[in-house]
Amino acid sequence: MNLLEQKFECWNSRDFEGAAACYTEDGTHHDQTLGVTWTAKEVAEFTKAAFDTNPELRFEIVNSFQTDSFVAGELIMHGRFENDMGDVKATGKPLKIHFACFGEIRDGKIYRMTDYYNKLEFTGEA
Repeated sequence: MNLLEQKFECWNSRDFEGAAACYTEDGTHHDQTLGVTWTAKEVAEFTKAAFDTNPELRFEIVNSFQTDSFVAGELIMHGRFENDMGDVKATGKPLKIHFACFGEIRDGKIYRMTDYYNKLEFTGEA
């Protein structure tokens, strides 16, 4: 199991600390679409907040790969956007968001991870 698979297995089982443990101590996670970056220490809180806005949240990994230095994947986020997430208003509609993740690995953990997806799929406008 590669780091991306491990991280999202933790997310799907709501193991917030386990997801955060996939990152180096000085690691970051960046949501390119929303323009938000979390430190490794903030990843667990962000993960909890994601489930607060989307209680049915789960991730399906379509493809993923890892080398010694990089990890990447194509995923589908499933759920129902039930509560506002910052200035992004909840739609109450089911979600099926296709996205890609790309990360840099250092010392066997994620040092930098970036998510890329279509905001219109997130807001229900696509």
